[in-house]
Formats: sequence, C-alpha cells, structure tokens
Amino acid sequence: MNTGARTNDKMRTGPAVPGAVLHLSLVVVAAVGAVLLIPVAGWQFIVVGTALLGMLFPQSLGGWLSIVCVAIGMLMADPGIWQAMVAVAVAHIMCALCTLLPLVPWRGRVVLRALRPGLYRLLAVQAIAQPLTVAAMLVQREDGFGLAALAGAVAAAAFAVLFLLRTGVGSPRS
Repeated sequence: MNTGARTNDKMRTGPAVPGAVLHLSLVVVAAVGAVLLIPVAGWQFIVVGTALLGMLFPQSLGGWLSIVCVAIGMLMADPGIWQAMVAVAVAHIMCALCTLLPLVPWRGRVVLRALRPGLYRLLAVQAIAQPLTVAAMLVQREDGFGLAALAGAVAAAAFAVLFLLRTGVGSPRS
C-alpha cells in the first residue's frame, strides 16, 4: 500500500506569476499613467481609486472606468506627442488587464507561457497604434510638417501590419 505521493504525481508548469501580481498591476499602471498624463491631483486620485475598485471587484467595471477617467483627465491639458503615445499604451495595457482580472483568482497562479499570446497581441496592436498616434498628433501642426509625418506614420503602420502578417503573430497557432 502506497501512503505517500509518488514522484511522478507532480505537475510541472514552468514559471508562473501569482494572481495578485496581475490584480495589483492594474493599479500600478493606472497610477503611473495618472502621474504622467494628468496635471490635476484630484483626477489622479480618481483614476487610482477607480482602478482600486476594478482591482478589488473586477465585475464592477471600475478598471474600465479608470481608463475613461484617464482620458477625461488628459483634457485638462494640451497633451504633447509623448503624452499621447503613453496614453495609448496605458489605456491598452489597462484594457488587457481588465479583461484578465475576472478570470484570474487572487490566490491562483498564472503560467507565464499562458500570458504570451496576449503579450504578442498587445505588442502587435501597439506597433500599429503608436505610429498612427504620432501621425494624428503631427497632423495638427501648422508648419506643414503634419502631412509628411502622416505619410511616414501610415507607411510605418503598413510595414508593421505586413510584418505581423508575415510572422504570424496573433494567429491562433502562435
């Protein structure tokens, strides 16, 4: 009679991250985005507070509300190009985290390999969105540089799309 666990009864999953880290990362990303993008301290607290709500109760949609609050807070200043690019990245990262949080228990562990396809999709979308963000910000300029920047950004985005299609990133097989 075998009373102990056998050595082959263990499952090896590879490196994993605690679920709490994913939950806390929503608040960290929201706080960094608020500090970098919003000039009014009250709105910074609102962004972090709604992210906390989304972290503690993912079904409350507080994380999504935090993304909206970042956008509203940015209206209080005239954002530069780098701020617009950071805002696009912060909103996208927060969106990805808000999608994951209802699925990941606080005490659970998430294998890093399972997060890889989502990371690839995030990078693929950013490779397209960032040049378009630069184009949108430069088109607003009045010195004639805007149209040249738009053409360059469209070319960069087209290159990114073709590159991603060629490599198969984001396909069901990856």
